[in-house]
Amino acid sequence: MATNREEVIDKAFKVFLRMNYEKASISTLAKACGVVKTGVVYYFPHKQDLFMAVAEKFVLQLQNPANKFSRPADTLAGFIDQYVAGVTTAMGRIVDLVKSCQEEENDNDCCPNFYYIHFLSQVRMYYPGIREKIEDIFRRDYDLWFQVIEKAKINGEIKKETDVAKAAALFRQVFFGMSYEQSFLNGMIAYIFASLVSEILLCVMLKHYCNQG
Repeated sequence: MATNREEVIDKAFKVFLRMNYEKASISTLAKACGVVKTGVVYYFPHKQDLFMAVAEKFVLQLQNPANKFSRPADTLAGFIDQYVAGVTTAMGRIVDLVKSCQEEENDNDCCPNFYYIHFLSQVRMYYPGIREKIEDIFRRDYDLWFQVIEKAKINGEIKKETDVAKAAALFRQVFFGMSYEQSFLNGMIAYIFASLVSEILLCVMLKHYCNQG
């Protein structure tokens, strides 16, 4: 039984992970929370209010770079490991929630991350003004990569002719591309995926940006 606002948000998140926004009625959400409808309405007068609170916690706060890293590592190689570890920790929270939901419904046929992508698509459609907030998160993430790569260039860790803007975009897109691909597959253990991505990003760094010899 949900007894406070945060518990309502967490339990509602499980509903929105698996059910489209239009189909998730207040009654359905209340049942998932273990309360009557007034127990949900007390905290969130309208379904959209609850949905936006869920999105705030599990998208805007969770994906905020400031909540993943205290401060960037001193080297690009160190930051790659730090970045992948930070994302893995954040997504681990999502995976744990999805797995508990799958166990409740005896459904183990889909990779947990896929449900999160489904939720993100709902957020994009039903959260007013979300585009600007997501763009801000992406911009801050890109700026983080830019700063680290620029520092690596100045310190001689990578080639002095490196195009910092293009390199920042490349590293981000390699990571997000692999993450998106794996979200559709089963059996990818988080720490194995993290290790694989770190190795690939380091290979990109060594092959294209580091001085040879």
